[in-house]
Amino acid sequence: MVRVTSGQNSLSTSTSTESPMNRPTKLLPIDELFLFLNYLATGCTQRELCHKFNIHRATVSRILVSWSNFLYTLLGSVSIWMAPDRVSANCPTDFSGSFKNTQVILDCTEMRCQTPSSHLLQSEVFSAYKSHCTLKALIGMSPHGALTFVSALFEGSISDKEIFRHSGISSLLTDDGCNGGQRVSDR
Repeated sequence: MVRVTSGQNSLSTSTSTESPMNRPTKLLPIDELFLFLNYLATGCTQRELCHKFNIHRATVSRILVSWSNFLYTLLGSVSIWMAPDRVSANCPTDFSGSFKNTQVILDCTEMRCQTPSSHLLQSEVFSAYKSHCTLKALIGMSPHGALTFVSALFEGSISDKEIFRHSGISSLLTDDGCNGGQRVSDR
């Protein structure tokens, strides 16, 4: 492999002799986490991150995948569902009238995904609403704005009602909430 780079200025005062081929292949775990959080917060490309952290692009990719999987496993096992008494204790005054028993506000969201090469899979993830290949999830928020439920991802062609049935949220709702009270739906 031949790597083409611009020539260094002979008058440069930089003492760094590190070439891209000699970049470190490993960062400290705290630096890896910082790289991952930087990626999420700023939306930098992997190429930008490899220059910022002076590591190889493949190392950046490995770090992003590793931290994504680790945090998914760690945080995905934490229950974020709130007990009804905690929800009502933090309920805003706008909900104190007709909606005092509101436990959760649900909405489905769609995220674009890469188009699968298989035509069968393309038809499953294609969303007529978005006119793109998407994945859908059911998101739940308490009346005071805390995120309390995130379902698994479903193919984009599935209806919101089907996601509700398969998400498992109905087992979390109490009888004085959505099951026995009002259901408000936009579709």
